[in-house]
Amino acid sequence: MPDHVIDTNVLLVASAAHPYSPFDDTHVPASERQTVLNWLVAFRNDSNRTLVLDGVFRIYDEYRHKMTEQDLGLLVIHDKMAGSRFRQVDIEYEADGTAVVPEDFADLDRSDRKFLATALADHSHSTIVNATDSDWFAIEDACAQHGVVVEQLIEEWLRGEEP
Repeated sequence: MPDHVIDTNVLLVASAAHPYSPFDDTHVPASERQTVLNWLVAFRNDSNRTLVLDGVFRIYDEYRHKMTEQDLGLLVIHDKMAGSRFRQVDIEYEADGTAVVPEDFADLDRSDRKFLATALADHSHSTIVNATDSDWFAIEDACAQHGVVVEQLIEEWLRGEEP
């Protein structure tokens, strides 16, 4: 699937792996950071792959809040946006700013709900890409039932398994 809702942790880990990035605050081992970086670079370089954002840019706002203009993750997002390789999906938000998701996902971290709500509203046209949030594992059955695919870039490490 060429369209992706990207969890902010992917951009942060890839930025930490890039040798010229000022961001280096990560607990992810170097080999796994490189895997995430490789995915992000491939995403950036493939003009057929599209970034998917929520309609009011709260996902983008989170990216900007967590990264600097020099971080590779944000540079990739800006490249996709400048090249019109992004699209927006309208989702609903609660009064407190939390995205509305079905009750099946009540255990999902409130800050991650915007990624899920965007993928749900996109009707199986995009995947959620994750690097370091293990809470996606707790809802993987519900995701499957709702047709949501979560790409785990470093799943073995995240699950604590030996590669």
